[in-house]
Amino acid sequence: MRFVNNKLIQGTLLLAAFALLMSSCLMDDDLMTADAKTGGLVEASQLVQLIPKASDNVEIELKAYQGPAIQSVKVYKQFYHYATGESSDLLLLGSIGINGENYSDTLLLNQTFTWQQLKAGIVLQNYTLPEDPLNADVGDYFTLKYVSVLDDGREVTSNSQTEVLIANSYAGYYLSDITFFHPNFGTYPDQPYRHLQLIKELITADGSTCYTNFALWGSYGETIYLTVNSDNTISFEVFGFDYIVKEGDPNNPLLYSHYDPLTDKIYLYYHYEGPGGNRIFWEVLEPYSKK
Repeated sequence: MRFVNNKLIQGTLLLAAFALLMSSCLMDDDLMTADAKTGGLVEASQLVQLIPKASDNVEIELKAYQGPAIQSVKVYKQFYHYATGESSDLLLLGSIGINGENYSDTLLLNQTFTWQQLKAGIVLQNYTLPEDPLNADVGDYFTLKYVSVLDDGREVTSNSQTEVLIANSYAGYYLSDITFFHPNFGTYPDQPYRHLQLIKELITADGSTCYTNFALWGSYGETIYLTVNSDNTISFEVFGFDYIVKEGDPNNPLLYSHYDPLTDKIYLYYHYEGPGGNRIFWEVLEPYSKK
């Protein structure tokens, strides 16, 4: 899976996510109807971003489904370096203890891995992972794969895997505060049509670009790519949306999209024209911790 410099990948990612979801559903059904020789079904976070500016750690969520007792889950790692196209050998990263607790109920676990654990033992011919993740190349990533060790000693390889993406400094979770003005409802600027708050994740596309759900939407692939320019202005492109989205507030030329390096807030102002006039959005993205 590549995240870097390829905006057309969005549709592919959505199809892949749908296929993975369907596969997961089918595996759930198989587990419920199969005999005691099956089992070991686990599912892990699909994508986790390592944001060096914020932390040297990543947290993986692992679900061990109810079924034959799993004693532990071995976690293997493989590193991919985008600049040279190299990948490392598959190495053991660690083990997550289950101790048979999934026998009576589905178990949800969180496991933290440090940068030092991720990089340990990784050898490439033309690249060496740095000691400090701040010096790592944005867009490189680790793939984590999972093998369940059952009570009877059998080892079952999971179809689920996790991409740990080395993110840029703008990636992560944000509280999105959206004010939406509609020409046919409410009045500008005192009575917006809608005002709401959402949690959004900005996902790394390259060193200065992230993507996330567009405005109020996203369920059907509506996506906005945000690029922070050298002067902290923001350029954007919108995909999967029926209208042409333009920069700024047409009623107020002083409002423009930009990044504030002092607060790490992202201010977005955009609009599109529909029946009756312009739909205008003011959106403020404020860094948010899910803890």
